[in-house]
Amino acid sequence: MPGEPILIVDDTPVNLKLTRMLLEHEGFNVRTAASAEDALGVLETFHPRLVLADIQLPGIDGLEMTRRIKADSRNHDVLVIALTAYAMKGDEEKAMQAGCDGYITKPIDTRTLGDRLRAHLDQAPTPLADGLPEPLLPDEEMRELQERFLSEGLRLVRQWNGELFGAFDVGVASTVAHQWAGSGGLLGFPRISQLAREVEQALRQPPLDTGQFRDVLESLESEFRTPTRPETMLETSPEPEPPIQARVLIADSDPNMPALLKALLETQAIECHTITDGAAVLESIRRTTPQAVVLDGNMPGMTVCQVLQGLREDRLPVKVLLLTTQEHPAEMADDYLMKPFNPIDVVVRLKKLL
Repeated sequence: MPGEPILIVDDTPVNLKLTRMLLEHEGFNVRTAASAEDALGVLETFHPRLVLADIQLPGIDGLEMTRRIKADSRNHDVLVIALTAYAMKGDEEKAMQAGCDGYITKPIDTRTLGDRLRAHLDQAPTPLADGLPEPLLPDEEMRELQERFLSEGLRLVRQWNGELFGAFDVGVASTVAHQWAGSGGLLGFPRISQLAREVEQALRQPPLDTGQFRDVLESLESEFRTPTRPETMLETSPEPEPPIQARVLIADSDPNMPALLKALLETQAIECHTITDGAAVLESIRRTTPQAVVLDGNMPGMTVCQVLQGLREDRLPVKVLLLTTQEHPAEMADDYLMKPFNPIDVVVRLKKLL
């Protein structure tokens, strides 16, 4: 069933996208907002159990937004968790005084964020898996975000070095450094994140020591050019393919959807079979003996009830993930997703069923 509703508020597009993908991957029902004003508008129609908000937002900041959320009686059960920069002394105290129910320091630890939010929601936290976290985005999209982040960062740092004794804008640089502190950690560049916090802290404590600041900028330029990757980063060299862990049948009359889902699932070591003929779904299940079926509820030539009834009569131990447009899908399905849906959500739900 759909997970806990959460609203993420962050003015940095990369942070917003990756945090959303991370939490959706963890099974949460996620909405996003790029400003406090947007977030307050979202809350008129969406009631989250938890708001995860950056303190430093343009316009209305995260603290004032928290005060407004807490002052509205409709939000009496909404938790607000602040995202704070570790280097900014006093942010944590300010967050709690504004009414925040907790805080998380940047850069975000992607391996523990879901568990920390579940703890705030009074749910039993899920034990951390051994080894590395699974990628939040397909490798190609993640590399594109990383390359764009590095090239833009290198360009700006070089520009700042040239403007230090002229048109250097402290306010703009402070905002950008704050964004890098969060984005660097999410994209796997912890050293950039650390140096960005040093830049932000230096800019917030005038007068600016230009000699020391230039040293930090030179270190930051070097990192953007050749980033230090921690030992826990995924290696770029190919790894042996893991053994097949499960078998899944994807039944959808649209041939594009089974092809897309198959490509995604096979990256997770899940063997996939596809079928587009609704009349042959039951026979295909009997023949391929999958552990789970992704079933389009609108396939011509069959009804969901017929398939589920057939599985029950045959006593087949098959989990069913139903793709549907109905608000109240067949009760015998083990889980469902409302159309339209994110294909990555199918992977997340299936792995839970398996």
